[in-house]
Amino acid sequence: MAEDEARRVREEAERIEARRLHLSEAVMKGDEKAFEEDRRLELRIRELARRQMGGDQDEGRVRDEA
Repeated sequence: MAEDEARRVREEAERIEARRLHLSEAVMKGDEKAFEEDRRLELRIRELARRQMGGDQDEGRVRDEA
């Protein structure tokens, strides 16, 4: 994964985590809409993590092959 792409992924993950933190009180109080948004955001973070891990693994293979 290119350095620019990795930075964008980290920044998006940080924004999502900030949003989840903002939602946490409503989620704990049982707000169904907040819960649904939190789950959607959690899935997005997982997607970003897989993308970043996949990029890191690809870079490692290139280094190993060199």
